[in-house]
Amino acid sequence: MRSPDRRSLLPLAALLLGGCAAEFTPASVVEDLRVLAMVAEPPELRLSAAAGGNEVLTLRATAVAPPVTLGGPPVTPDPADVRWTFCPFSVGASSGYACAIPACETVLVPDATGSSVSFTPLDRLWACLASVGGSLPGAPSGTGPPAQVEVLVRYVATLGGLRREAVQRIPVWTRAPPATQERNLNPIISGLSVGAGCTGGSSGCAVASVPLAVTIDPASFQPYPAGDRTVLETVVVSFFTTAGRFTYDRGQATSGAAQTGTTLEAKELGAAREAWVWAVARDLRGGEAVAGPVKVVFSVP
Repeated sequence: MRSPDRRSLLPLAALLLGGCAAEFTPASVVEDLRVLAMVAEPPELRLSAAAGGNEVLTLRATAVAPPVTLGGPPVTPDPADVRWTFCPFSVGASSGYACAIPACETVLVPDATGSSVSFTPLDRLWACLASVGGSLPGAPSGTGPPAQVEVLVRYVATLGGLRREAVQRIPVWTRAPPATQERNLNPIISGLSVGAGCTGGSSGCAVASVPLAVTIDPASFQPYPAGDRTVLETVVVSFFTTAGRFTYDRGQATSGAAQTGTTLEAKELGAAREAWVWAVARDLRGGEAVAGPVKVVFSVP
């Protein structure tokens, strides 16, 4: 039997791929339990005389799932189904951020909601080093930690049989940093606004579309060294929704144009006639901020 010409298969492949693309759900749509962000405050730790040389770190996780009933609020994990742990020295992404010294991975006690935890990382880092003789595995004896290390906090949540895990890496100065090196801070979302849906007279809208806008506080854009020059941060904003589709699910804000936005369209709604929306801002240097959820009500015929 003659083999089919590969060129004749190209149109069929394109059709098949097009069909798959049409059914693909964007990552910006929250269909089940998701960890949208883990915000560290501060996102960079330094030795502090006011704190006795050891700063307090607070992390807040935004973990959500769609409403159980129409018109209901988003669902969050039960505090009993949340676990936080701290690792002072991770082996890196290639090994799933496993702890370099497993005995030094410790459980953290969150607040009553389970969504936030506060502790002093340097206390645990020094205790870990003391337990292994004062030096990291593989390092010369007595060398101690580098001037800056990256500690890791792991958050695990379960809901309805689903398990979600997220990690946040936080740079920590174990010695005084250079006086000229400015501490990184989180971007500040000063506003998340929801515009009015479209109108179409007595017949309503054929497809509702609702504009969204996020404003970053211009004062929160920080300078940082990039090679031989200093530049101001660019903040990337990611949008998330429980229903509908964004025209764009990501935007950028700069000190000169501190607002970015998108439009949420009433597509692939199913039975839903409203959506909950979040915006997550990242400065691409470890700083994050979250706004939401805000409710968007669609106007459809």
